[in-house]
Amino acid sequence: MIETVVDAGYSFLLSFGLPALFVLFVVKGAIIGKLFPTSVFLPGYLVAISASRRTIVLGILVASVGYACGQLLIYWVAAVYGVDAVRSIPRVTVSDEQLDRAERLFHRYSGAGIVVTNLVPYVGSFIMIPAGIAGYPVSRAAFYAFTSTVVNYVLIVWVVVGSVRLFT
Repeated sequence: MIETVVDAGYSFLLSFGLPALFVLFVVKGAIIGKLFPTSVFLPGYLVAISASRRTIVLGILVASVGYACGQLLIYWVAAVYGVDAVRSIPRVTVSDEQLDRAERLFHRYSGAGIVVTNLVPYVGSFIMIPAGIAGYPVSRAAFYAFTSTVVNYVLIVWVVVGSVRLFT
């Protein structure tokens, strides 16, 4: 199944470029696309198109803005409608365990928790649910989500694209 998702994602990216990258990462940030391996899609896309440095920077920014927008969508849904509304979004699964962990992290670390969870695969967006419910300032949530996502994607792209270029 994951191969089908990856193949479809790459086809979408190669067909539509940066707008598709934005959409994929919004979906990923909004928990709907947690199945999408963004740590594979972003560098894989950049390698596949033989991206220049400028395109690499642009790709990282587009993906980061998309992911942060998706996270802010989850934040907004949680802030306005609560956790049950988040759970009612098609293809979104939020277990009680995930929510409890996110709430503990958020209440203990607040903005720093957003930064740390964005650096850990598959947990980044869940912390936005308690942030939204708690009424954490959206400007801070957006800043922490975006900056930590940029750092995460720079590191991923640097390792993968740098390695590919080293061996070719």
